[in-house]
Amino acid sequence: MRLLPMSLSIAALALAPMMFGCSSKDDATVVGDVTVGTQTLHVEREGAEVAAGAKTRFVLKVTSGAKPTSVTGWVGVESGEGSTKYKANYDEGDGDFDDDVTCPTPLPAGSKIWFDVMNGDTKTTGSIAIK
Repeated sequence: MRLLPMSLSIAALALAPMMFGCSSKDDATVVGDVTVGTQTLHVEREGAEVAAGAKTRFVLKVTSGAKPTSVTGWVGVESGEGSTKYKANYDEGDGDFDDDVTCPTPLPAGSKIWFDVMNGDTKTTGSIAIK
């Protein structure tokens, strides 16, 4: 086995998140809190700012209420017209939902970040302003 010099090993560790598409909580932007049905979600953005054609990740942490069955998010208008809805993945390790969303092009006037929260067979929709 060949060992790398310490400086190269440290550099490789620093680059690992970028190489594997991960982001750190240090580069998260707090979007805010939103109540959807019986849950309150703390929303952060990890990645690109919301803009036409941009792909970004919303991290949703339930701060009040039970863990939802599923969460689906999109950027745009409430009807979802012109947008694509993306189902969030539950991250067992962090206890949150990660939702990778691509914003529509063009971004409709008055766009917000929208979420459908499923609790069993009940769907509730909520939104939060883009930040």
